[in-house]
Amino acid sequence: MAPEFAHDSRMHRGRVRAHTPGKYIVLVLFVPVSLVALAAGLWLSYAERRAAFAVIEYRNSIDGVRDAYYPMPEFLVDLRTDNDGRTAYLRLRMSILLDRAELSSSVERIDAFKPALTERLTFFLRELSPEDFDGSEEMARLKKEMLRRVNLVLAPYDAGDVVIEEIVIQ
Repeated sequence: MAPEFAHDSRMHRGRVRAHTPGKYIVLVLFVPVSLVALAAGLWLSYAERRAAFAVIEYRNSIDGVRDAYYPMPEFLVDLRTDNDGRTAYLRLRMSILLDRAELSSSVERIDAFKPALTERLTFFLRELSPEDFDGSEEMARLKKEMLRRVNLVLAPYDAGDVVIEEIVIQ
């Protein structure tokens, strides 16, 4: 005679067990959730890329050609003291003229290395004194040096020019 505590599957005839394995429930839930997550990831990636290109400004040049410019954030730096020992401050807004043939690659490169680009330009500007902004020759030298530093970061791509939009020395 079998003991009373022995488990007999025939004793539970009153219960009806649903034969839906857990793996099918997980599969039915996992597939739609993963598809939604994948679609959201693709949409965010697309939106991020569109945002990078939304930053580009298109302006007509003298020749009537529309050029692409990447605006840089505003720089606010203290300059080296002048000959009288006074400290001056510089506020500068600039844009980078991009080559149309390499536009997407240049924009991605600027976005990726924007902190390094900002750092290089800030360090350069902080070493200048107010006398370095006197005259057109000094401004041309300043633009040339800024373009050189931008191209060092953008290599192997080249920026066409650096356009100084606003410059205030106080």
